[in-house]
Amino acid sequence: MGLKIKNYSLLCNQGTAKYNEDAIGITPFGLWVLDGATGLNGKNIVSDESDARWYSQWWNNFLYKNISSENSLKEIVLDGIRKIKKEYKYLLDGRKVEKLDLPSSSIAILKFRDNAIEYFLLGDCSFFYNDGERKIIKDRSICNLDDNVYKEWMKISNLEEFTFNDIKDSVMDIIIENRMKKNTKDGYWILDFDEEAVKNSLYGQIEVNNEIKIMLASDGFTCASDRYGILKEDELIYVAEKMGIEYIAGQIREFEEDDYKAIKMPRFKVMDDLSAVYVELYNNR
Repeated sequence: MGLKIKNYSLLCNQGTAKYNEDAIGITPFGLWVLDGATGLNGKNIVSDESDARWYSQWWNNFLYKNISSENSLKEIVLDGIRKIKKEYKYLLDGRKVEKLDLPSSSIAILKFRDNAIEYFLLGDCSFFYNDGERKIIKDRSICNLDDNVYKEWMKISNLEEFTFNDIKDSVMDIIIENRMKKNTKDGYWILDFDEEAVKNSLYGQIEVNNEIKIMLASDGFTCASDRYGILKEDELIYVAEKMGIEYIAGQIREFEEDDYKAIKMPRFKVMDDLSAVYVELYNNR
């Protein structure tokens, strides 16, 4: 009895960075997407690879172990924050860390209940579903802050004469200003070490009567609609169903390769990590 997986596909594609800081997971009890965020000072304090990768992989492993719990997603995430905070403090071994260097992650989690899907989102990961009508659940706070950066980016004259890193450095003050708004009422809420973020998550349940198609995606995937205009936002889950998430990823990479200096479309990475989990569920009543 309850919700059963009929079909699924997974994608976790590394971008131009040295390490993939995204993570995805799926079990008979639920699924998730994590999009780790690097510190703006470029410091890796607790990992030889990437603190953001360490952070997202920690949560990936934690969710595999705990998604089957009877606890709510809010309770599961709260427990995880308390545990990773202790581990991070141990690994710091007394070292001080600036707020800009703390690892964090956008996250979207779905948990299958008897006849419902419980959802939990922080940051700019997206939850798409189609139960006869296409719907999207997403916090657009980060997108709005990013738009302020991109507006300044496009004011720079003769963009083609500069390297991508030079252009990004010229707007770094605004990027830092936005990052300092992390987990504040006037900024945005994301998964880090702050328990207050759990109270400010997008959280709820969706009743499933028959069949439903669902998709979780990182912003590296949803940029197909958010930034690049390759597809309309409400088309993404339909195209994922008909053509596959790999098709959308291919369109994204083709666009980015054609605009390798981010002149046509400003962005923080030439190619971001991109992740998506597409699932078709049915109610086995």
